[in-house]
Amino acid sequence: MKSTTPPAHRIVSGLQAAVAIEELPGHAVTIRAENLDDALAALGYVHGLRHGWPLLLWRQAALGRQTEWFGAAPVPLDGVHDVNPIRPPGRVTRSSSRAASAAGSPYSLMRALLVPEQARAAYEHLPQHARALLDSYARGLQTALQERAVRLRDELTLLQISVAPWLPWHSLAVERLLALLMLPDTLDAALPELSSLRAWLHLYGFRHSLAWVRPTPDGAWQLFMRYVYGDLALPFLQEVLITLPDDTLRLVTVPGTLSFPAGRTTHQAWYLLPRVQPPLLEVHPRSALGLQSIYARFRLPDGDERLVRRELADDALVLTEVAPDTVRLLRWVGLAPVSDLPAWLALLTDSVAAFRLFAGDGLLLTDEGYRLLGQPPVVEPLGEGVLIGQTDWHRWIARRLRTLPPSTTPPDDAVSTWAQEQLAALLPALDTLAPPDSLTREAYTLLRNWNAAYDAASIGATIFDHWLFRYRQRGGTSALRELPDSLRIIHARLLAATFREAVDTLAHRLGPDLNLWRWERTHPRRLAFPIWSHLPDLPAATRYAPLVLPGEGHPSTIRWGYSPLLQERPAPAFWEGWTIAPGTSFYARRLWPEVDRFLARYRLSARVTATALQGTAPLRTLRLTPR
Repeated sequence: MKSTTPPAHRIVSGLQAAVAIEELPGHAVTIRAENLDDALAALGYVHGLRHGWPLLLWRQAALGRQTEWFGAAPVPLDGVHDVNPIRPPGRVTRSSSRAASAAGSPYSLMRALLVPEQARAAYEHLPQHARALLDSYARGLQTALQERAVRLRDELTLLQISVAPWLPWHSLAVERLLALLMLPDTLDAALPELSSLRAWLHLYGFRHSLAWVRPTPDGAWQLFMRYVYGDLALPFLQEVLITLPDDTLRLVTVPGTLSFPAGRTTHQAWYLLPRVQPPLLEVHPRSALGLQSIYARFRLPDGDERLVRRELADDALVLTEVAPDTVRLLRWVGLAPVSDLPAWLALLTDSVAAFRLFAGDGLLLTDEGYRLLGQPPVVEPLGEGVLIGQTDWHRWIARRLRTLPPSTTPPDDAVSTWAQEQLAALLPALDTLAPPDSLTREAYTLLRNWNAAYDAASIGATIFDHWLFRYRQRGGTSALRELPDSLRIIHARLLAATFREAVDTLAHRLGPDLNLWRWERTHPRRLAFPIWSHLPDLPAATRYAPLVLPGEGHPSTIRWGYSPLLQERPAPAFWEGWTIAPGTSFYARRLWPEVDRFLARYRLSARVTATALQGTAPLRTLRLTPR
C-alpha cells in the first residue's frame, strides 16, 4: 500500500487526542502523539496487532493456564499431573482432600511462584502515574485484540482459541515470566519445570547477550547492542519511534509489556543486559521459618479442578524437604509483589530508577561519553570504550575488538582470538601424528591452514570444534605448557586419539567429502514456532515447520553463532542494534519471518539487513481517535 493511501481510523477509549501510527520499512513503526499516555496506548495497539499470538501465549504461560488451550498431556508446565483433582462443582472429594504441597514433589511453576497473584498485587502497589500509563497501554492492546485481523489470526483460528480481555496487570505477569526465563541455568535442578518452560516457549540463552561502546573515527561514540533469545522464529522485540511535542523516543520494546531494554531519547541512549536479581537457595529448619500455606484452585478443560498448596516465608518459597524438619528454600525478589515498570518509565525521562526484578546492569550513553549501569558480570576495557557481557566468551570478543580499528558501523567479524590461542597450544601435538588414512591427513591439513574464522564456508571450524569437544569430554586441557612432561605426553596422545575420533564421527555423519563439512551445514541456525514444534500433529504443520538457515559465527566471535562446546540448547535467534552519540541515529537488524501465501508457509531470508529507526515516508498510516 502506498503512503498516499488515505489513513484508516480506529477508535480507542481513553485517548486525549488523535494518534498517528505509521508503518516504516523494515517492520519498524512511528507513533506520533501529543502526550506519553496516548503514545503508550498506541504502543499497546501496535503490540496487539503485530504480535498478538506470541504475547497471548506468553500471558497464558504467565498465568499458569496453558492447559486450558492445549490440554494436560502435552503441557506439563501448569502442574496438572502433580496436584490433586477436585471434582465439579468445586467440592473436594475424598481422593483429593489433601492438596499437593510444593515440597517433595513437582508442582505448578507459575502458581507455585505466585506469578498471577503477585503480578496483580504489584499492579495495586504501582505509583498512580505508572498505573495510569499501564492502563493506557492495556486499553490500546485490548482494542487491537478485538480487531478481526487479530481474532482470525491463523494460529488462533487453527487452535480454536478465543481471546480473553487483556487486563493491565497481565503485562506485569508477562514481565515476571520473562524474569523467570532469565534465571540462571544453575537453578534448573531446583526448578526442573523451568528448563521445560524455556524449551516450550523457545526463549532462553539470554546470557549470551552483550553490548559495547567504542569511539568512531570522527570522535563520536558508538553503542552496539545484542540480545540473544533462544530459537524463537517469531520476533521477540519491536522497534518503535515515538514523537512527542518535547522529545523523540527510539525504543526497543517487548510485546505485551512496557519494558524498554534498549533505546534512546534526544539526550541519552541505554542498553540493559537481560539479567535478573540473583536468587538464593537456602536450607533452614522448618520450625524456625514461620511458614504460611497458600492455596490456589484452577480448572482443566475437561471440567476437573486442581488445588495447589505453597509454603512461603516472606520472599522465600519452600522447594523440597531435605530432612525431617529441614527444607530447601528459594529466596528471590520475584516472589514479592514488585514490578520494574517505574524503572522502565524513568528511562524515558532521562533519569534512572532502581530495578527490582531485573538487575539493571548495562550501559548509558550521552553526548559526553558513557557510564556503566549496575555491576555487569563481565566488564572489559576497549581502549577508551568498554564491553559488557555475562560469559567468559565475551572476554575473547573484547580481545578481538581491541585489534580492530574504529568504524562508523559495527564490525561483522568471524575471526576468533580464542581459536587462535587454542590452535597455537594444541596443534603441535598433532605434528607428529601419522594419519592412518587419506581422510585424516586431509582433515589435518585443512585444520593447520585454517585462519580461525567461523564463517559459513569454513571446514576447519567444524573439524576444530568437534575435535576440541571430544578432547574436553575425555578430560583434556588446553594448558599443555603448564603440565609436567609426563602428563604432557599423555595429553598429546589424547589429542591425537580424539582428533581421529572427531574425523571418524564427522565422516559417519556427513560423508567422506570434506566439502560437505562446512560450518554452515554442520551448525545451521534452526528457528522454531511455538506449539507446532512440540505438537507436530496440529493442522498447518508445513506452514509452521522450523526455519533453517546456514550457520555462521561462534560464541567467541563478534558474529554470534552456536558451538557444540557450549553443551546447551542452540540459541540462534538474536537482535542487534547500534546508535551513535552525539546524534539521534538508531539502527536495528534482526530476522523477521514472512508468510509466503503462495507456498502457504513461513519463509525467512538468511540475509540480515539493518533498519534505520527514523522518520521516513511511511508505507501505511493508521489513525487512532478518542471515543
